[in-house]
Amino acid sequence: MAAETISTSPLVLMYHGVPRGGRAQAINGRAFERHVLFLKRNCTLIRPEQYASARGSLRHPAVLLTFDDGFRNLAEVAAPILRRYDVPAVFFVSSRHCTPGKYLWFSYLKMLAACFPGEGVTLNGKFVRLQGTQRRAGIRQLTSMLLALEPHPHAMYAAIDNQLPPIESFVSQAVLADECAGMTEDQVRELGQDPLFTIGGHTVDHPYLTRCDAREAERQISENKVWLERVTRRPCDLFAYPLADFNSNIVEQCRRIRFHQAFGVEPNDVSDFAIRRVGIYSASRMVLAAKLFYRHCLTTQLSANLRPGRDTAASPVAH
Repeated sequence: MAAETISTSPLVLMYHGVPRGGRAQAINGRAFERHVLFLKRNCTLIRPEQYASARGSLRHPAVLLTFDDGFRNLAEVAAPILRRYDVPAVFFVSSRHCTPGKYLWFSYLKMLAACFPGEGVTLNGKFVRLQGTQRRAGIRQLTSMLLALEPHPHAMYAAIDNQLPPIESFVSQAVLADECAGMTEDQVRELGQDPLFTIGGHTVDHPYLTRCDAREAERQISENKVWLERVTRRPCDLFAYPLADFNSNIVEQCRRIRFHQAFGVEPNDVSDFAIRRVGIYSASRMVLAAKLFYRHCLTTQLSANLRPGRDTAASPVAH
């Protein structure tokens, strides 16, 4: 069976921030534009409402682009590139960092790892070393300590705000704006009203939802949805689970809050209410091509569908 005759379900790609420069992220604006050109040449780029019906082939897959978190650089760097090439996308926006001066907890930790000049930090009386070769292990230790605080995520944010060095004390305003700040309300509204784009929910504070008690998890999901609908003046009926962290209770909350579909990452056996996505974390177009080919081979189970000795299809994309 020829590769072009094998019908494949859409592949959903997941990006995060797209800064102009990028000290803590691999994919900057220049690399992202190369990705978009590569995808434009080799894929059929679809809208979210086409997901259920769109079909591609191994050589020309159907692809939906999604962007998590709602960083300002997505509005200022990624969106203009997408508009230039007429590429649709979904932006899943956490609302906390849309308030000036507020940042998501993992942005703080990334900047601490990339920019902090001191020997270490103290949390709840314990000194965590961050110098030289100890930095990576120190960031892992600090992350574990913060995530263990209860109630989640309030205690974690309180510890960052009250015990750890302010992010503004070791990161320049230019880097904060480029890599850490969330979209402004006006930017969320502009993207939400652009027919090329869709805004989806991603919680208020980007917590691990399964670490939250039931009431807090519901608040995180519902308040974010209400805020996004107020700002965009559009229904918000798509949701992405932060950190791909969810269970059956979280799924039922999302259904009850009237999300029509939700997105996760990689395979899961919890629910069919979690469209699988493939995370893109490298600037390399070869890595992107490999992920496209590998995921389509896996999802279409080529080993079961193709007879031995027939064309098993080389890479579906040109470099």
